[in-house]
Order: sequence, then C-alpha cells, then structure tokens
Amino acid sequence: MEEVNKLRYNLLKWFTVGWTIWFGGFILKVLIQNKIILVIIMLIGLLGWILFVVNIIRLRKIKRVVSSDKDSDVEFKIYNRNKSLAIGYLTYSILIGIFFILSIFTDVSALIVCEITLFIGTLSVLVSSLRFYRN
Repeated sequence: MEEVNKLRYNLLKWFTVGWTIWFGGFILKVLIQNKIILVIIMLIGLLGWILFVVNIIRLRKIKRVVSSDKDSDVEFKIYNRNKSLAIGYLTYSILIGIFFILSIFTDVSALIVCEITLFIGTLSVLVSSLRFYRN
C-alpha cells in the first residue's frame, strides 16, 4: 500500500512539473516579443511537454500495479479526488469572476483568458491532489 501511494504521489508530482513547464511556457509565448527568448521558452516548454507525455505513459504502466492493490482504501482515493476537483471548480469560478470584473474596465483577450484559466485551474487540481495524497 505504501509503495502504491508513493508511486501515485511521484506520478502526480511529475505531472504537475510537466504541466507547469509546458503550459506556462505556452502562455508566456503570447506575452514575449523577443525571438531569442521566445525560442528558449518554447524549447523549455517542449521539455515540459515531453515530461508530461512520459508520465502519461507511466500512468498506463502504473495503473496495473495500482489496480492490483487490493489493500488500497478506495473511499480515501475517491474522497481525495473529489476534494481536489472541488478546489479546481472553485478556482475556475473565482478566475472567471476576476476576468469578468476585469473585462468591465479593459479589453481582455478571450484566448489569454482561456489559457490562464485552464492553466491555473488544472494546476490547482494537481497541487491539491499532491497535498491530499502526501498526508
């Protein structure tokens, strides 16, 4: 059970790192005009994407180990997942409210609103999952 929880925690940790590097760089590409810095950010973002995809492949392999673990507390996993998704929903709702209020005073690009909301909302779910599985 402890080994499975450690595998799950490490997988979530690397998902979070990969997502942050990949999609964070994806958002920064809109804000930066310097071509050299933009290429560096895109290469770092590509490394984050590779890390994210490698962890998706690892998830397929680890899923067999996790599903074969009969001692795991299913209710605990469902409870943690639901808490993480609730935090993500709250984060999305707050961000949409902030951008709505901001749009009253200035023009806000719909693309940047969608990208930032997706990035921060997904990141909040991943970080809260890490927090709940660590305890």
